[in-house]
Amino acid sequence: MQFNNNSHYKSRSAGETTAAAATTGNTGSGTGTEYGPKDAKYKVGVIPKFVAEDYFIACERGFATAADELGIRVTWVGDTMAQCSAQNQKNYIQSFIDQEYDAILVSALDPSSYADTLQEARDAGIKVITWDADVEVDARDFFVNQAEGDMIAIKLLQGLAGDLSSYTKDKPATVALVSTTTDSPNQNAWLAAIQKEYESKKDTEYAHIKLLTDVTYAGNDQGQADTAIKALLSKDKEIVGIIALSSNTVPAVASSREQLNLGEIKIVGVSVPESSRKDMDAGKMSAVVLWQPFDLGYLTLYVASAVLEGKDPSGAAFVSPLSGTNMTASFMDGTTPVLYPAEGHKIMENNVVILGEPIVWNLKNIDRFRGYPNADSGMSEFLK
Repeated sequence: MQFNNNSHYKSRSAGETTAAAATTGNTGSGTGTEYGPKDAKYKVGVIPKFVAEDYFIACERGFATAADELGIRVTWVGDTMAQCSAQNQKNYIQSFIDQEYDAILVSALDPSSYADTLQEARDAGIKVITWDADVEVDARDFFVNQAEGDMIAIKLLQGLAGDLSSYTKDKPATVALVSTTTDSPNQNAWLAAIQKEYESKKDTEYAHIKLLTDVTYAGNDQGQADTAIKALLSKDKEIVGIIALSSNTVPAVASSREQLNLGEIKIVGVSVPESSRKDMDAGKMSAVVLWQPFDLGYLTLYVASAVLEGKDPSGAAFVSPLSGTNMTASFMDGTTPVLYPAEGHKIMENNVVILGEPIVWNLKNIDRFRGYPNADSGMSEFLK
């Protein structure tokens, strides 16, 4: 594989971080980018779902910052949205095994297709940590999750229900769910939690909402998402609200709404705030729900470092440099600090470490989003 050729690696400092460019399609030959000292004690391979996309650019910058602080050599490698596949990720994992890396950190495109390869890595003494999206529990050592899935789902549904509060039980608002693919572990967990929350309160808190049972799967490619959403809104003219479960579905909904002149459709979604700034400015969207992807990358490398040093996270919480520091500002006033718990990041069963609570982003706190669009975006309050 091309990936085995170290001439493909470009070494950058945290301040110079840009997303690694990908090359060919399904061979798993994306260009790698390296961070941290060349003579580091540990080599860590990091595989995102895809590269050159707003969310993962912010994650990459978090990894780069932590690599410099910890003195760990990090190789970041992946493919673009259009070229990504589980097979490519498997190829990258195998290459890290062959090169005897100390740890492999992966954001999984699906939970099971390369579990055997991850187990091979563990059998070889390589630490396996998932982040952002998990694999089967017995195929990894730890999972660093951005937030508890139920909390994300409830915030999304409550947010849209609030935006549609003018509707009634007799004349309810029709709401659609839009996800990426049928095998995406994050989105599937959120879908299940949204549907559970809705069913439990559909006669009370959500009586003015009619949640469609069919989910629209818009894929990971922006062009594919645009097409799928336009088809959905063209087919069902009664839709007045959409919950979008990934960063590429929110702009797809927004652009399709404009093309079809459907200005009354409300959108709440999981999205990088900057991607929705235009719609917020125009009053078409009130807020999005996310976390700090920069911090997710940063925390994941700190967890990996602890595991490599034989200090596995245990007990009720894992303390990192983020603990007790500024997560963002409140969406209510844009100034009140929202902090990570000083006692540390919650540790759940099956070795899951939680970054923090999901964040509601709007125009009052959007400029506190870290690591995107620029490397210094939102960094003024980092670790403060």
